[in-house]
Amino acid sequence: MPNMTYCAAENTRNAMNQLLDLIESGEKNDVFDERPPHNYEAIAIEDISYLAKELSNACTDLIDKYGH
Repeated sequence: MPNMTYCAAENTRNAMNQLLDLIESGEKNDVFDERPPHNYEAIAIEDISYLAKELSNACTDLIDKYGH
């Protein structure tokens, strides 16, 4: 479910922290063992890797333009 616009950053930060904890604890090590069509989690992690870089750039631009 998408986040509401007024709390999208806060909710996304919480989800990112949760996923980071899972990855660091090894609980996601097996996602690349799955084969299509059951490899949805591996695909999502690959997508997140790309999107995180894009989000980082967008956040940096926003901070540079409007941050204090």
